This record gives sequence, C-alpha cells and structure tokens, in this order.
Amino acid sequence: MDSDESQQLGHPEACDSARQHRGGRVVPVALSSMRGLPDPDLQALYTEVHEGQALITGLRMGIGALTVQRWDPAYAAVGWTLYGADLTLDQGHPFGSMFYRSDSDGRVLRVGVKWHPPVQQLEFPALHPSRPELASDCTPEEIAAVVLDARSRIGTLVAVNAQIGSFVASEESENAILDASGLGLERLSEDDPRLAGDA
Repeated sequence: MDSDESQQLGHPEACDSARQHRGGRVVPVALSSMRGLPDPDLQALYTEVHEGQALITGLRMGIGALTVQRWDPAYAAVGWTLYGADLTLDQGHPFGSMFYRSDSDGRVLRVGVKWHPPVQQLEFPALHPSRPELASDCTPEEIAAVVLDARSRIGTLVAVNAQIGSFVASEESENAILDASGLGLERLSEDDPRLAGDA
C-alpha cells in the first residue's frame, strides 16, 4: 500500500483536466501527489464506479474505500420477495436463515444457510418458516428459484468479504456490504418487538 507506483487513484483536479484533453478518460495520479492535502472526498478520488458495482466506504484501514461487484438481480426469484434474514459469519462461513414471501399468496419459505464441513461447501436447505423441517408447501421449481436467489446473494456476500480481506469494516461499510450483496434490509435490534412474531 505504500508504493506510489503500484497504488494510484484519480485525483479530482487531474480527472477534470483529463476529461478536457482525453474525451472523458481519467488519468490515474500517484498517491504521493495527494500527501498534505486537506481531507479529500474519498468517493471523488475514484475514477469510476461501473454499472453493477458498489463503492464500499467507511473502511478504517488503507484508503478507506473499495469498489466491489454488486449482487446481480437477474438471479432474483420471480414471484418471491426476500423480506428478512438472520445471518452471521461463523469462522468466515455464513450461517443462519433467509426468509422469502410469495408475492401471490403470502406463503413463507425459509432458506437455511450453513457450511457442511465434510464436503466443504455451503448448503441451502428449503425449510419450514418456523419449524426445523423441510418445506412442504412449495413446488420443486419454486424451491429451486428461491435457493438460487439465496445462493447468489450469499455468494456475493462471501466474495465481497474476501475481497476486503484485512480491511476493518465500520457500521457504514457493513451496511454497504449488505446492500451490495442484495441483503440491504432494515437492521433490527435484538429487543425490537417486531422480532417477537418470528419466535
């Protein structure tokens, strides 16, 4: 991270000049040229955030922001809406549940998320909304679509966390990571009365 040659960003003034002389192209500028400048706008330092990408700000190490690949909504289950998730990282592996509601009749499908050590892979069983048993009121096609939706979101979450690596996330960057992973739901505290109905 200390090498001026290997770490380059587009400085705002250089970006303006580059656009004038190179038809909108952005010329990267060495980090050394920004030393001593008053608190630059981190987002303005980035040359571009392309469609399908998200900028993660609020990181407490390095340059404080990182561009990552956003979850692709093309994998969303048609006719189903992700309305809740109870997820944690257990030694780097996602664990918990994701809750989907049918747009047509209100049925709820819970997709479990767990790491299966013997085969070293994530599993996504389609479960009853509140009981520890497999779902019984959904067709195989519905289950396949919802599980693919869940896999795609969790896959993005894992990839974003892996890309960030040793960077330390703040609440701001955690929220941005979840949003980029298609998990940008309202975050509830443990004592929120709305959770009582899910018990």
